[in-house]
Amino acid sequence: MKKIYYKESKIFNPKSKILANADRVVEHIETGTTAPVLVEVDPSNACNHACSFCLSSYIHFDKYKGTETFSRALMPRDMLMGLCKDFVDMNVRAINWTGGGEPTLNKHLKEAIAYCGSHGIKMGMFTNGTLFDKWDLFETLVDNMTWVRISIDSGTRDSYNNIRKASGKQDWDKMVSNLTKLIEVNKSKGNKIDIGVGYVISPDTYHEIVDFAKFFKDFDLTYCQYKPEIIIREDGGDQRDIEFWRDKVGPLLAEAEEILGNKFQVNGYKFEDLAMDREKFGRNYKKCLGSQISPCVGADGNVYVCTNHRGWKQYSYGCLYDGKSFKEIWGDLHKRREVMSTIEDTECFSNCTKLCKPHESNKAMWEISQHMGSLGTAEKESYIKSLFKEQEETLKRIKHAEFI
Repeated sequence: MKKIYYKESKIFNPKSKILANADRVVEHIETGTTAPVLVEVDPSNACNHACSFCLSSYIHFDKYKGTETFSRALMPRDMLMGLCKDFVDMNVRAINWTGGGEPTLNKHLKEAIAYCGSHGIKMGMFTNGTLFDKWDLFETLVDNMTWVRISIDSGTRDSYNNIRKASGKQDWDKMVSNLTKLIEVNKSKGNKIDIGVGYVISPDTYHEIVDFAKFFKDFDLTYCQYKPEIIIREDGGDQRDIEFWRDKVGPLLAEAEEILGNKFQVNGYKFEDLAMDREKFGRNYKKCLGSQISPCVGADGNVYVCTNHRGWKQYSYGCLYDGKSFKEIWGDLHKRREVMSTIEDTECFSNCTKLCKPHESNKAMWEISQHMGSLGTAEKESYIKSLFKEQEETLKRIKHAEFI
């Protein structure tokens, strides 16, 4: 089991990425006014698949029908392009097109990607990859993105259709075809972007960890990534059972690593907190600092604290449908502090997911903020200079630094 505990790679390294953005980290700690490093944007709350382990599956439940989160399924063009212009003006470093739903269901996404790419914003995308051909996205993705990761979560066609509840029986074949074409276009342009495939490990999916490795080992991919299911159910289940990860998952991951070699990637830091801290799961911080440099904009127009809180209006800083721009909403420090005080002081993270999206960023930023707060003026200035020096060195050795 120790073999899959936390180890950094050039791409998957949340602690290093905080250091790589030390200027924004320090600015937030000192003033609270910094622009985001990364914004997670949901162009769509609709999806052509229905994965049980999806981080946002709850927004598709019946109880949400009739709500704005459910009815505002696709972000309108003017709103989407207005967001992009704000990101350029604010010097946002990166956008992750994600969801909510399947981002490529939004027909305006192609235009948004081209616009942001032309202004030098780094971009990544989580997608099921089944709709690339519908909108002819291949050239646009390769010319503008930093990376694309296709979520697969199975190793065979039958399991894929069963686990993902694919809308069409041919979705596995379409995904493979689209992935193959994306790789071909990327190769024809000198491998401009990183292309990966993802596998969420859960009690429903773990049995095909090796099949996944065998199927994709000969594809010209940057990586094949495994990660444990993010825990939403606070009261347990197999996701919390360390024996499940150690005895069932561990040996299969070891076999997959032998097959994939350098393509093998695993979010081992989540396993570490699962195993080493059974009470708090590594949450020893008192502030959610990571969310303050990586918010989420939902397809419903709300600017949420993070992706784990999309759909919950009490965790929204404001809504684009109310006539405010992202820049205006983000600049309202009073509202942001009010929302964060509810999470940190009133609820004490009780409504937050364990091992949440900003979890690793929170740990690293909390450590920096606590150290800064313990120093005198001269010592703090020296420490900040050392952070900026470390930022320079870190940027030389990692990839995708903006995607915290």
